[in-house]
Amino acid sequence: MVILIKRFGQLGNRLFLFAHLVANAAEHGYALANPSFNGYARYFQAPATGDFGGLPIRVNVLLGSRSERWLERLFNLVQRPAVFGALHRLRRQLPAPALPELLYLDDDHGYDLNQPDYLSLARSQKPVLLHGWCFRDRPNLRKHAPLIRELFQLIEPHRTAVAECLSAARRHADVLVGVHIRRSDYATYLDGRYYYDDATYAHFMQAVAAQFPPDRRVAFLVACSEAAPPVEAFPGVQVHFAPGHFVEDMYALAGCDYLMGPPSSYSMWASFYGEVPLLHLETPGQAVPLAAFQVYSDD
Repeated sequence: MVILIKRFGQLGNRLFLFAHLVANAAEHGYALANPSFNGYARYFQAPATGDFGGLPIRVNVLLGSRSERWLERLFNLVQRPAVFGALHRLRRQLPAPALPELLYLDDDHGYDLNQPDYLSLARSQKPVLLHGWCFRDRPNLRKHAPLIRELFQLIEPHRTAVAECLSAARRHADVLVGVHIRRSDYATYLDGRYYYDDATYAHFMQAVAAQFPPDRRVAFLVACSEAAPPVEAFPGVQVHFAPGHFVEDMYALAGCDYLMGPPSSYSMWASFYGEVPLLHLETPGQAVPLAAFQVYSDD
């Protein structure tokens, strides 16, 4: 069994990492557990129910046992690279068939899950512990994308909340453009490079709306990582707001016709999941031509 134990980033990062591993496991037929996703599992169909369509995939390693609580404490400990690195060195010095294999990646290096050495380990009877972010299987993520979308659909009542939000936003619109406004941690991330004010977002929205014919009613669905700005912050455009719950906002964005926002795995997952053309806003003054919007596929 392959066990992903590293909790990397927030929801978008963890969804993509889990999706790559699920696609690889589905293609090559090995058991997979992802306790690093435990904090988000309750929002998504397969992780919440444990039903991955018959695949030997689950979130918890052992279900509902005292051992599971012990393993959770152990996983909390080995989140730290220094601890996992020490275990890795110890594993090298004391090779034994009963000990798990350890695969450690630092954040700057990628790892192809289709390489023979990995697949040999994954199919063996020995546990394989993964600690890292860049475990990737891009060909099989594309191949199994419909399965990924089915497994990671929202559970009720979140699915209904998203449907109601989109229905209301589309009631008087022919085109719905999702806008991800990232605040909170982006005030300091990269020295605030992608922290845009309301006026900047309003400019982007006006520029997008101007590219459609006058008889095409364009509306914008705004999802914000903090309290939503007032409608008056976006003059000249029709604005609606996402539900306000972080998973519902993500999947509401996935139901739009176009999507834009600062670079973020949150909007990338929305684009991938909903097959919605996405444009990342890299600078405050960039152009936003419709031809530049592309569905994100993590290639």
